[in-house]
Amino acid sequence: MNDKEQLLSEEQVDFLTEMMNIGVGNAATALSQILQSEVNVIIPAVHVIPVTQAPSVLGDPSLPVTCVRMDMVGDVAGDLFFIVPEEHKVKLTHLVQRATPGPKNRGTDIDLSVLTEVGNIVAGVYLTAVHDFCKLNIYHTVPVVAIDMIQSLLDESLGKLSRQVQVAIMIENEFIVEKERIRTFLVMIPSMESVNTLVNSIGQAKMAYREG
Repeated sequence: MNDKEQLLSEEQVDFLTEMMNIGVGNAATALSQILQSEVNVIIPAVHVIPVTQAPSVLGDPSLPVTCVRMDMVGDVAGDLFFIVPEEHKVKLTHLVQRATPGPKNRGTDIDLSVLTEVGNIVAGVYLTAVHDFCKLNIYHTVPVVAIDMIQSLLDESLGKLSRQVQVAIMIENEFIVEKERIRTFLVMIPSMESVNTLVNSIGQAKMAYREG
């Protein structure tokens, strides 16, 4: 299973993108309440690739990123990452600081807690879309924020799940807030035992959606 054609067909990837696009509007609504500003979204891009190619999509693997880490549990198990590249974390932090009361130089704890909540919202929206369309019971655990290099995060995940894991489903998001473009990624790394469950459910949901 070395490329996306072996995991999902192009039509299934397109359907997965449709699923996520329907759900992401809910994330925009929730984020607008946090940021006290209108939030628009670009149609999310979905990448289904070998895990080894993930750093090339995310950017320079040697650069630190802010990452909200969660486990997927239920019918699909694995790791879940909400990743904000440093440049976009700075933009998002400024928007958070402007929207919330308190001194501007208050340290990072409050801002990281808000970023954690943003990751919690985005992850919840996408997993809900999978649940609604694919009829899978899939949840995430309590999010934990970390700042690390992309490669280190992926290596740790693979070490925990088993080196046999090969596939990453990456959802690239772009939120537009007051002319600022905030780029984020949600990375799903399903366990080997969960890959077939997820792929089969996406295929069945696509057929049912088209027939309906």
